[in-house]
This record gives sequence, C-alpha cells and structure tokens, in this order.
Amino acid sequence: MDLSTTYLGLELPHPLMPGASPMADSLDTVKRLEDAGAAAIVM
Repeated sequence: MDLSTTYLGLELPHPLMPGASPMADSLDTVKRLEDAGAAAIVM
C-alpha cells in the first residue's frame, strides 16, 4: 500500500508525523523520532 503524500511541497513517504509539541524541543528526541520513522517533524 502506497501512503506517500505531499505536505507543504514536501514529498513524504507517509502522512504520519508528530505535531508541534515538547517532543520537538530536544534535538535528541527529534533524532529518536526520525529513527522511529517519523516522516516529518512539525515545530
């Protein structure tokens, strides 16, 4: 199943991304989110 999408001009592999929250305050947490498969991070 292809879940790819375009969001604000960005090609994303899937539409699942963490929203703006305290999770984006720390670079270490952002890297962990990326490793976990987040398509993008809303800051």
